[in-house]
Amino acid sequence: MRKDETFQRVKISVTEYEQLKRAERKVKSTKVLKRIQAFKLVYRGWKYSDIAEFLLVTNNTITNWINLYKGGGIESLLGLHYMGGQAQLSEEQLLELKSEANKGSFTIAKDVKHYIKQNFGIEYNLSHVQLMSKKNFNYPLRKPD
Repeated sequence: MRKDETFQRVKISVTEYEQLKRAERKVKSTKVLKRIQAFKLVYRGWKYSDIAEFLLVTNNTITNWINLYKGGGIESLLGLHYMGGQAQLSEEQLLELKSEANKGSFTIAKDVKHYIKQNFGIEYNLSHVQLMSKKNFNYPLRKPD
């Protein structure tokens, strides 16, 4: 909150409260369930700090949920917005790597890492290259003698 702003509690309508109660029965995500419970407690007049303590989350988490609600209402609270780490290699680049692996161009994960850096300009941690290789290629990469 900025210096010149006055504190305004979030107000949950009866309709929104009923929507939260319906969603609570169907939700599978613990994270979303905590959001629903937090806003049910807001409806009942609990202090934000008490809600945070009761749900074992930080005050910042409650603030983030309030901002999420202000930005998109109850629907926004019910969704998980995390997209995970985004792939750096394109589908074409991954196909090229698979092709090279099938030709036997790589014997160890360091070879794959070097190929990615030289040809695509992307540097990965070796452990990530190993995981990517296991997922996408016949791994281990060594050919039987």
